[in-house]
Amino acid sequence: MEITLLPGSGPEVSGEAILSIRAGTVRRQAAISSGRPFRFPKSESKDDMLVKFDILTKIASGYVVLKPDMSSSRKYKVDFSGDSKLACEVEVKPADGSAPAAAPKEEADPGTSTKDAKEYLETKGVLTFVQNVLQVLVKERPEDPFPFMARHFMSGYADMPDSAVAKEAAPAPPA
Repeated sequence: MEITLLPGSGPEVSGEAILSIRAGTVRRQAAISSGRPFRFPKSESKDDMLVKFDILTKIASGYVVLKPDMSSSRKYKVDFSGDSKLACEVEVKPADGSAPAAAPKEEADPGTSTKDAKEYLETKGVLTFVQNVLQVLVKERPEDPFPFMARHFMSGYADMPDSAVAKEAAPAPPA
C-alpha cells in the first residue's frame, strides 16, 4: 500500500512538522513538506483496514556527542535547546556483539612526529569526538561556545557526577 499526502491538502503547520502514519504494526514518518509517498507492506488481513495519522511537532532538540569507547555503558545528560528544565539522562551501551575489538596497546614516545600524533588521536577516537563536538557547536551556535563544548566533553553534564569522575580517573586494569 502507498499513501501520499496530496499537494495543498495538508494542514497549515510548521515546515518542521512530521506526518506519522501507522498501518497495522508498521509506522512511517516524514516531514509534511517532503511530498514523498509512504509505503507499507501488504496487509495479511482484509479486516485490518485501520490507518492512523499523527502530526508531530518539535518541542525541543538536544545533542549528545558520544565518547568513542563503546566497550561499556556510559551515562549522558541531554539538555534540550539549552533549557535546563528540559533535560534527561540517557544510558548508552553497546548492543550484544557490537563492542569493537580492543586495539593492541602500544607505548608511544610522547612528543614524536605529526604522523604519530594524528595516529594517536585517531586510535583513541579523540579526532572524531572533537569533530562531532564542533559539528554540534556550529549547528547550535551558542552565545558562549566554551561552556557548551565543555559540557559535551563531560558527557553532557555541567558538573561530572562523582561516580563518573572516579570512573574516568581510575587507571585501566592491566591486560
